[in-house]
Amino acid sequence: MKTRFFIFFVLLWLGLNSISLLLQVYNAQDTAKKIAFSQGRLFFQHIVTMRHWNAQHGGVYVTVTEETPSNPYLDIPERDIVTLDGRQLTLINPAYMTRQLAELEHDKSGIQFHITSLHPKRPDNKADDWETNALLAFEEGESVVMDIATLHDEPFYRYMEPLKITDSCLRCHRNYQIGDIRGGISVSIPKAKIIPYVENQLSHIYLLHAVIASLGVMLLIVFHYTERLTQKQLSRAKSKLHLAYIDSLTGLPNRRYYDQYVQKEWQRALRHQYPLSIIMLDIDYFKNYNDAEGHPAGDQCLLELAKVLKLFSKRSDDFVCRYGGEEFCVVTVCNAEQSLSLAEKLRVAVEKRRLRHPNSPVSHYVTLSLGVATVIPKDTLSSASLLGFADKALYLAKQNGRNRVEQFDQKQIDDAEKATIAGI
Repeated sequence: MKTRFFIFFVLLWLGLNSISLLLQVYNAQDTAKKIAFSQGRLFFQHIVTMRHWNAQHGGVYVTVTEETPSNPYLDIPERDIVTLDGRQLTLINPAYMTRQLAELEHDKSGIQFHITSLHPKRPDNKADDWETNALLAFEEGESVVMDIATLHDEPFYRYMEPLKITDSCLRCHRNYQIGDIRGGISVSIPKAKIIPYVENQLSHIYLLHAVIASLGVMLLIVFHYTERLTQKQLSRAKSKLHLAYIDSLTGLPNRRYYDQYVQKEWQRALRHQYPLSIIMLDIDYFKNYNDAEGHPAGDQCLLELAKVLKLFSKRSDDFVCRYGGEEFCVVTVCNAEQSLSLAEKLRVAVEKRRLRHPNSPVSHYVTLSLGVATVIPKDTLSSASLLGFADKALYLAKQNGRNRVEQFDQKQIDDAEKATIAGI
């Protein structure tokens, strides 16, 4: 894995982990909000139930005390009574009871609930801005309003539902009809009471994502360096393989590579019965060239010859190798006529290079002698037989004056095959 890909995957992993973290944080905060609003709904329903009980009984009389004086906003004749033993009692209606319960709950838990309306009799029941908007929303048809809002400069989860007139309410609210919205009750839960739950959840979420992100990055680092180590080992193995099968000077396959290749190609041609040709070629008087020009120049001459061989052997079925010293070999899938033509093209191409040869009896320039042999493989022959035919043709080219192409013809091949069979 290249370094830029490694960095990309690390950033991708961290990005995905960050997105997951943000979603988890949002879900935790949203869950806390749902819990708070659910608690607000339960409080509201509990208060409404107690108010209903109170209204069903026409209110409840309690002893007048400093904490529970007579309700000046309750305008009914039987509001205050005296028992036979002289105790003064006052009537607690649903609204009065709600206010006292709100005071007790606020002192106990900090949770506030407030009975209010757009036109309250009692000034303390006046709606704040958030409650006013909620009451107006009820008149527009909303059944519940809930949100996070500031109350006394602190954040609260606020929940509010309307209070509707029932039969038992008409005793005190004579100007209303059943079903009318009289006001509402808001429940305000301090956000500080939910924060510990949220922080506990978030601490677990942060820790989990930190661990997952770290493990992911560590695994990517381990994979990256393991992959790099593997690539280095593979590169060294390829380099060793290259040295074992590739000629270090010309970059062409060497004799060892040739032995493996020609054996496989021979078996394939034998199976499918198509012709296989070998061209053996040798630089004429190459020893004289080295003696005259020096070995560095000789190496350069071999490199130039390798370029020509590569140039004329571009088909996938063509194989060129340095067989040894100044000898090269071309293996190609073609018939006798085609292989002879290819050999002649190679000879002419090298001669046209006009590489100076100061010590050649046949030319002022570097020339080639080439031997060509073509067979359709048979069980009575082998790849070594084909190479031997090409080598004999090369010997014949040298014997006949060099700078020429000779072909081991079919009659010679047939005679060699008969001799092999007779020997068996």
